[in-house]
Amino acid sequence: MSEPKDALKSTVLNYGLIMGGLSVAFTVMLFIMDLHYQNSSIQQWTSLLIMAGSIVFGQLAYKQLNDGFISLGEGIKIGIGIVALGSSIGILYGLFQGYVLDPDTMSKAMDYAINQAIDQNPELTDEMIEAIEGAFEFFANPLLQSAIGITVSLFFGCLISLLTGLAVKKNRAE
Repeated sequence: MSEPKDALKSTVLNYGLIMGGLSVAFTVMLFIMDLHYQNSSIQQWTSLLIMAGSIVFGQLAYKQLNDGFISLGEGIKIGIGIVALGSSIGILYGLFQGYVLDPDTMSKAMDYAINQAIDQNPELTDEMIEAIEGAFEFFANPLLQSAIGITVSLFFGCLISLLTGLAVKKNRAE
């Protein structure tokens, strides 16, 4: 058995990189299929599944490295660390894709969202559509999107880490 602190760090690094790599691979796949600007519920659920899987497998790997023991606190630390690293990688790639590979991503996303809103609510007035465009342009700021993305990821990462940490925990007998 390695030192628990070293095992924790290596687990977070390994599974954070795995989460980041899977997130980037999924984003590249969406980009190739020209679906990267749609943000459908299937895309959101797939991202959540990547996150949850990375956390669970990371916690189980740490438990195995730690002679079958993992505390709730260690499980939460592992999950939050994995999500922080994996989400950062995904967001950095997203910025690269949005600025370099497809600088028109935000205008495509806005057009798609407005068309969806009109399809769902044909009675939208021009003023309402302009208000939607204004809100979209405000949130199209890459730094704001990155901050929101990391915050949402960490929130769900904490929640998943708590739930899975409770499921996998096994404390040493004192």
